Amino acid sequence: MPRGGLFGRRRTRVEFEVTTATFKTLGLAGISGLRSLSAPALLARAVRRGDADAPNLPALGSARVSNLLALLAVGEMIADKTPFIPARTSAPALLGRALSGALVGAELFSSEGRHRNSGAILGALSALATAYAGEKLRTEGARKGIPDPLLATLEDRLVLSLGTRLLRRKT
Repeated sequence: MPRGGLFGRRRTRVEFEVTTATFKTLGLAGISGLRSLSAPALLARAVRRGDADAPNLPALGSARVSNLLALLAVGEMIADKTPFIPARTSAPALLGRALSGALVGAELFSSEGRHRNSGAILGALSALATAYAGEKLRTEGARKGIPDPLLATLEDRLVLSLGTRLLRRKT
């Protein structure tokens, strides 16, 4: 049998390096699972502040893009408290959350010189997992009698606090 195995190819060992970008991706993309527009808005604000880099999307650092994303994120937070918004795990909402998580993951990994595809995959998976977990927690909270707008407001607070903390450059 050839040295490379049955098909002539040698298997290579895949290693996953855990760095700061890994944790930031898990956290920020997780935010995408709760509020799809907040993670890109927070990343844009951090790039504009100089606390983060976006080597593939330098436009994130512009005032116009940053302000537009912030406005859209606030709009999403307001809309989330209305009864007209579909479940976050409905197909279109889930796709948007996965894409948002992939975007921030790709940029965070790329800013460390790592493969953006790995960051995009990790980001999308983190956003999907958080979307389902967040929906489950909101459903359970409502079932126990906690008003949904209160739960949504607590979620907003978590999103903003965690996102700001994750992207603050240590001085």
